[in-house]
Amino acid sequence: MKRTMMVILVMIMFAHLASAQVTPEAARKLYNDRTPSFVAVQYVWESELGKRELVGAGVVVSEDGLIMTPLSLFHPQIPDKQLKEFKIIVPSQKQDSEELDAVFVGRDERSSVAFVKAKGKRSWTPVKFEEGKADVGDTVLSMGVLPKNAAYKTYLVQGIVNANLRGETPQSMVLTGLSGVGSAVFTTDGKAIGFVNVQAEVPAFLNDPRDPMRPVTDPPKFFTPTRDFMQSLTDPPVAGETMKVPWLGVPQSAMAGLNKDVAESLGLKNVPAVELGDIIPGSPAEKAKLKAGTIVLKMNGKELERGDEPEELPMILMRSIRRMKIGSKVTLSIIEGSDKKPKDVEVTLEERPKGANLAERYYAEDLGFSVREIVFIDTYARKLSREQKGVVVAMIKPQSSAATARLQREDLITEVNGKPVEGLKQFEDLYKGLRKDKPREAMVLVVLREGNTQTIRVEPPQ
Repeated sequence: MKRTMMVILVMIMFAHLASAQVTPEAARKLYNDRTPSFVAVQYVWESELGKRELVGAGVVVSEDGLIMTPLSLFHPQIPDKQLKEFKIIVPSQKQDSEELDAVFVGRDERSSVAFVKAKGKRSWTPVKFEEGKADVGDTVLSMGVLPKNAAYKTYLVQGIVNANLRGETPQSMVLTGLSGVGSAVFTTDGKAIGFVNVQAEVPAFLNDPRDPMRPVTDPPKFFTPTRDFMQSLTDPPVAGETMKVPWLGVPQSAMAGLNKDVAESLGLKNVPAVELGDIIPGSPAEKAKLKAGTIVLKMNGKELERGDEPEELPMILMRSIRRMKIGSKVTLSIIEGSDKKPKDVEVTLEERPKGANLAERYYAEDLGFSVREIVFIDTYARKLSREQKGVVVAMIKPQSSAATARLQREDLITEVNGKPVEGLKQFEDLYKGLRKDKPREAMVLVVLREGNTQTIRVEPPQ
């Protein structure tokens, strides 16, 4: 109890310190000058189950209407083809909000952001982000947009930086809170030095009817400094083109940061290092003759970036690789086996296999489930050959025949009524043929689920 009271008192003290450093006139000037730079981004998720309207916050980052949003507005399992009817909502203090048609530019995993662009010509006031530093004790101001029930009006929050954290994404902590996810962070003299990105248990959407004001009452407490997302601003995705991401060929889940004891036993005290696990056959890592158990010490002659915990090192390494270009030659300084003498290995990065959000889908509507083509992560996670045939269940409609039969999302279908499934097109043909010729008969599916083969009998609606 005493500890809790002390934390509360410290937070109140910091809040007063912050307030004392910014005059009301300066805060109002920032608010009035920057208000045109903040908008709401609205789109429709048109899935097999119907349409759902989603809204999040965005920041104008160019004079031609490019808007940056958190990547969390677009779930990785949602196919890009299901993102429809984009609009930019420009809030106003004096009149109704303006709605403008927009296009989805794309996701950018390098910085965990995404971009939308307004159609047509209009005068925009962009935020010009700068690579500034926020030290502990500095006052910062954050601006964003309020939820739907407050007409997406802009609002300003003042706080003080309490700590700077390392990790996969560097973060500055403001315990008193910031404006919501999708906001920008400014210094007291108006320089934009950070972005409030996705955070655990902090809502990213502004139109949740269950708790519409939660983004305000339960505010985020961390922001990402500009240096972490500047690459995305200078080299954003291109509308209509899928952003290609490079990879090493070692899944993040197959890497481990060396803890203190292990590092010291190898003579690597205070040296951040990552041990590689599974090496994907045919990948850049395998072509460079990297092996499981190899320990990476440096990349391109520089020590690996530190995290606050060893567990963060694989995420940091993979994030660094994602920011490079396909075809880039990367020099890794490694040690392997019993030889503790480092040596350099050159790896040529290749394009990462496509993810589930880019996979083609088919909706078996009358039985109530969707399937998609197999992608790399499906075979890797199941320890199957990359040549594995079949389709993966992507969606189960509630109270459908498929749900009653206990078909599950992520089941890998290998047979339909005794016939092997080669791929998505063949599944579609088999399905249509069986439903047309024998509409009252059950469809028998053989599926792989958690390493076991199961037979699922789906009875059609009568």
